[in-house]
Amino acid sequence: MTERTKRFTPVFLIPVLFFAGVWLLGETGIYNDSNQYIAMHIHREPLYPFFLWVLRSLAGEGAYLEIARFFQNVLAAFSAVWLTACIRKQFAAGGVLTSLICLILLAPHVITPLFSASGLVLSNGIISEALGLPLFYLFFGQCLNLLLDGGKKAGLWALLLALALSLTRGQMMIAILLWAACALYRALLRSGLPFRKRWKGAAAVLLCVAAAFCGRSALVRTYNLAFNGYFINNTFGSVGMLANVLYAADREDGERIGDEKARELFYLSFDLAWEREANYRFAPEGFLNRAAHLEGQHDALKFEIIEEPWRAWHDRMGMKEYIPENVESDRVAGEIMKSILPSVLGRWLYDYLALSACGLIRSVAVVHPLLNWYALAVWAGMLSLIVFAFRKNPGSRAALAAAFAVLAAAANVYATSLIIMCLSRYMIYGLPLFYIGGLLLLREVCYKIYLRFHEAHCLKKEKRLY
Repeated sequence: MTERTKRFTPVFLIPVLFFAGVWLLGETGIYNDSNQYIAMHIHREPLYPFFLWVLRSLAGEGAYLEIARFFQNVLAAFSAVWLTACIRKQFAAGGVLTSLICLILLAPHVITPLFSASGLVLSNGIISEALGLPLFYLFFGQCLNLLLDGGKKAGLWALLLALALSLTRGQMMIAILLWAACALYRALLRSGLPFRKRWKGAAAVLLCVAAAFCGRSALVRTYNLAFNGYFINNTFGSVGMLANVLYAADREDGERIGDEKARELFYLSFDLAWEREANYRFAPEGFLNRAAHLEGQHDALKFEIIEEPWRAWHDRMGMKEYIPENVESDRVAGEIMKSILPSVLGRWLYDYLALSACGLIRSVAVVHPLLNWYALAVWAGMLSLIVFAFRKNPGSRAALAAAFAVLAAAANVYATSLIIMCLSRYMIYGLPLFYIGGLLLLREVCYKIYLRFHEAHCLKKEKRLY
């Protein structure tokens, strides 16, 4: 670290002024999911509802949402400044590069309100992304510190942030696995320790991962016991996954379901899906067209074709308690998937890859016939640059940072596609980090090329002198 990178830079004022403006000029955004977070709904991960509950308990009903919006903008500004400072320190970035990094970190807060269908203002909205995105920035920075420098402090902070992220959104359980990838890399490849101690370090990492997942489950269950009266995990996860499986099913697949109740509810939902043309047979030709059709039908499948008819069915059968009915719906959904997935696996996998392809595009651009080719070129170029940089210098810090950014973006895509569709709102986590990784990598590669030409020029000059 140089003296230059220790000093405060006016660039750090950009996020502060940006989010001050968002807070002062904006208003609290209430969106489709907001009321579930406010009500501490059993479907929602606990951290964001608990955050709102704490503020409501301290400030009262009238003011707590405005206070939440204030704290969300403060956290967003802090995370952008902190991650910019972290990258600046790790890569001795100058003023221009630091400014670019800072602006890229603000990009999701500009892109989402302009290009998402909801016009979502992330830091002003009563949505889990208001905590999730800043926490992900902090997590990424600590993982960089762990990858590049090692150290137990960075590793511990990264693991705690990964646990917090997993309690904010279900898909963010991947953060624990991303932490494991960083920690295993340090333990096995970069530790400089004897072979036996390396494997002891790897075993410790795996124990930490197991403890994190167990701890997450215990925290979720304790939260639900305290606020919903049941010591259980969040509900309707299996129902969410069933939506995409049902889309890929044929009616005759129901014959494979041994459980009589599950079979009856499968036929109920399948027939409704067929009437609504929410089935793969009604999708237009083409890989991305199939994904677009499924994305357009997913919410209808989950809520109008599975959740509502099943709730009405349970009401007729006398099961009118909401949470036990949710638990039973998850059990039935699991039974249906276990029974029919072998027969629909090929179609479901095709849909999964199509949804993932849209997610990879949205991680760097917007789904559009022209921008799709741009996204393909960007991903291919990024991977090629990483391979090139590692071949030239296996210890390349920029290549390592870029590789982790790519891994984080891809992991988010493939985890999200398992449960839902890859809307831009869910892909924003990886977008700025991907481009920052690419920027650092381009800087290093261009500098290496410059040095090579400079050395060749100096050699040629010396030859002329002699």
